[in-house]
Order: sequence, then C-alpha cells, then structure tokens
Amino acid sequence: MKKLFSTILISVTITGCTEWADHYEEGPVQGSGLTVMQLLEQDDATKAFAGLISKSGYADLLSSSQSFTVFAPPADAMGPDANADMASIRRMVSNHIARQTYPSSTPVTTSVRMLNGKIYYFNSSDMFGGCTMAQHDIKATNGLVHKLSNAQIPYANNIYEHIEASSEMSTLYEFIHSFDEVRFDPDASTEIDIDDNGRPVFDSVMVSYNRLLEDKAYGIGHIKSEDSLYSMVVPTNEAWAAAYERIAPSFKVYDTNAHVADSIQDIRTKLAIVNDLVYRGSIAGADSIVSTTGSVIHSPADLISGTQELSASNGMLFTATTLNYDNSETWNKPISVEAEQQNGRTYNNTLTSVYMRNVTAASIVSGVSSDSYIEVMPISTSTNPTVIFDIPNTLAGKYNVYAVFLPATVEGPTAELDSTRITFTVAYMNSNGRSTSKRNNSRTLLTSGSKPVKMLAFEELELPVSNTTDRLWLMDKAHDPSMLPVTTQLTVATNVTSREFSSGELSRTFRLDRIIFEPVKK
Repeated sequence: MKKLFSTILISVTITGCTEWADHYEEGPVQGSGLTVMQLLEQDDATKAFAGLISKSGYADLLSSSQSFTVFAPPADAMGPDANADMASIRRMVSNHIARQTYPSSTPVTTSVRMLNGKIYYFNSSDMFGGCTMAQHDIKATNGLVHKLSNAQIPYANNIYEHIEASSEMSTLYEFIHSFDEVRFDPDASTEIDIDDNGRPVFDSVMVSYNRLLEDKAYGIGHIKSEDSLYSMVVPTNEAWAAAYERIAPSFKVYDTNAHVADSIQDIRTKLAIVNDLVYRGSIAGADSIVSTTGSVIHSPADLISGTQELSASNGMLFTATTLNYDNSETWNKPISVEAEQQNGRTYNNTLTSVYMRNVTAASIVSGVSSDSYIEVMPISTSTNPTVIFDIPNTLAGKYNVYAVFLPATVEGPTAELDSTRITFTVAYMNSNGRSTSKRNNSRTLLTSGSKPVKMLAFEELELPVSNTTDRLWLMDKAHDPSMLPVTTQLTVATNVTSREFSSGELSRTFRLDRIIFEPVKK
C-alpha cells in the first residue's frame, strides 16, 4: 500500500513539475547547443543515468526551456537499475537534479534544493553533497551538468520518510498518511485567460498537502519538509496500541448515533497520541521543551527515556516502544477558568453583584492569576450571591476541582477582614446524554480574610463523557470554539444563614481568582 501511494504521489508530482513550466523560465546557458537531457544521452558515462531519467518521467522536463543542474552519477554507482521499482528510480533520479543553474563556484553556504526537496551544499569547487566531481560545469542550453566520480549523492530519509519506510511504525504512518492530498495552489498558479462566464482560467499548479502536518494554525509540524529541523518521538506499533488503550477512555462522547460517537472517540484518541510528538530543533539535554502544539514538557529526559535515536535529513527521531506521556502535560491538561472572564459566566443580576477588580500596588497578596479577579456580593441582605461558570474542554475521567479565593487584603493592608462559607454545585452530562449534578454543602468550606485559599470543591469528580473538540474541527475556518455547547458548569455560592450574616460571624462577599479542574494523573 505504501509503495502504491508513493508511485501515485510521485506521478502527481511529476505532472505538477510539467505544470510549473512557465514558472522557472531563465535565460539559457550558452555552450554545446544541446539540452541537459541531450548531453546526458550522448555521453557514454551518463547514458545509463539518462535512461533512468526517461523511465522516471523527467526527460521532457530536462528538455524544456527551464533551467536545471544535474549531478550525474557514473553507471556503476547509480544504485537502482532499470528493473527496479519506479519509486526507487524516481527517488534516486530526483535526488540528483536541481532547478536553476549552480556552477561549481557556488558558495559553500548556498543551499541547493533538489527536485525531491532535499537540500545539499557544495563542499568545494570539485565536491558536492560529499561526492567528488570528475568533471563539472558542462554547459547546456538549459543548464549545467556535473559528472560525479564514483558515487551517487547519499540519500538521507527525512522524518516522514523514516516513518513511511518502517513496518514497526506503520500504524503512525497510516494515520498521518490518511491526511495526504493533492490540491490546487492558487499562489503558485498563473491566470492565463477568462472563460465565457467571466471566471479566471489558471495554468494550474497542484501540490501535495497534509493538513495534519502543515496547517498554519493547527498543524503538528511539517516533518516532510527539508527546510526545518525537528525532533520527533515516534511510537512503534506496540507503543501506539498501548497509548490508544490508555487514552481512548478519556475521549468517550455521547451521541444518539453510537457509530458517530465511536468514530469521534477514535479520531480524537489518535489526535491525542500525535499532538505532542513533534518538537522544533534539538531536545537533547534540554531542561524543558515545548511541542509544536504548545505543550510544555518539564522533564524531556522522562519523555525520551528508553527510546532509540535515529538521524534524519531534517532532524532526529526517538523511536519509542512505550509512549511516556504525562497526561497532565499533554492530552489531559488542567483546565483553568479565569473568574473575571465574562464569556461563560452567568448570574442573576437582581440578586447578585459581580465586580471585576485589578490587583493594585496597595495589595499585599501575590500570585493572583492575570492580576485580576471578581468580587461577588449580594444585592439583598436576605440572599446568598451565586455565580455559574462554564467549564470547557473537559474529558471523561476524574478531576480534582478547586476554586481559588482571595482575602480582603488583596485590596490593601487596611481592608476589613472577612470570611464566608461556600457551597459548590457541579452539573455535567452523564453517559446517557442527560444532565446530572452533585453538590458539596460542607460547612468547612470557609474562605480566609488574610490569606488565599485554594479550596477543594470536589475530589476525584468523575465525568462520564468528554465535552471538547479537536484540531481538525478547528482547522475549518467556519468553526469557532464559541459554537460548541458547554455541558459542564460549576456553581459557586455563599452558604451563610441569616443569623451568621446578621451577627457578623460570616460575610456574604467573596473574591474569586479562578476555577481549576485538575485531572487525576494516570
């Protein structure tokens, strides 16, 4: 299946090269009067390579008016012969041809991109890509030919190609490959006409694209590209299966159609596995690292413990037989809801007043999240003020739920100290799609007038189903997180009797910094 796809994809690439024809026009190099292709065909030393070029479908391209540089290996060092599979032939041929002209005087700091995207450099005026040139700067009407002495340019797999080539990584490859497509590139295409309906007609350029890897906002990293360096933790099939079994329960969803629910759970589990595999640059020896999706890993040594390192042309692979994800740093991070955020916060404004406050220089309380909070108080002396918070992006599983309350001294050292009793109610969707709720009415849930209190509202609260989305959904420009219904809410209210309030024993005012849903580590 991999070979079949490679053949199809490279065929499309070659077609795309033909369609690029007018985009690479340059003045011809005067010399023999022959094209690059003709030079190769007429030279006994390069005739065999010319045969592979013809077989691979590049002959017409090298006979065109576009400019090319060919690094021709000798017949005894070409690797695949004419009977080899087409993918191998095309891989070798495209590794020895570059667009535009690169004479042997090209600076050693100038990168030379081959047709397959690989990047090589001149080592000196008679060496390129680590290979000595027996003869160089042979001029053609559309470029140059450099004849290599006794070897072909070594082909180094990039990260994606390593994954594609390894049967031990086939599960990961098949998932990533499922997003491969060929699409129209409007930026690279040229408008050549207007049709009868007034619509533009393009000289179309089609390019390969993988949204999972390449999406500008939500892609996990373009590991096919030779332009960037990545480090990637690559799970073997065994590691993938174990990670899937571990993660899948967290993405259980409710839908009236069980098949739809299973499909959503499946894709989100797989996305959770790949979301934090890729990192920019080197991760060896780092104290902490940040994945391409923004997750902070505080112990990289633990993440890559037991892995096998493998070099690639665009970075490094760490082959893992066990995926050492810390769930609270990767696929199941703590959820923090800032109390001062108006979106997702509701209250009855005939009974409750809510004021946003900013921390001032007079405050003697440090560590306030975002330096802001809300102050909640009753409008009537006979009511307990109540505020309801939406909790987005919850997963199925257990959470410790906290609310962080601030003392009166957040306003300054002279503030009148107060304390109140809190009650919590959490509402969430059960496995049948219905809303259910739990309440914590403990009389020990007291705030402090002099110090912050991180109050445990619910310990190991178990949510039966998830209420979240995924990066594929977010890639659609028509989608916005605000469109998603939130099925989990936390209600925070005071729980003070009339006697306690009138006597001054307890206040009915509280200052709330944020709500935290902290996943129980797995």
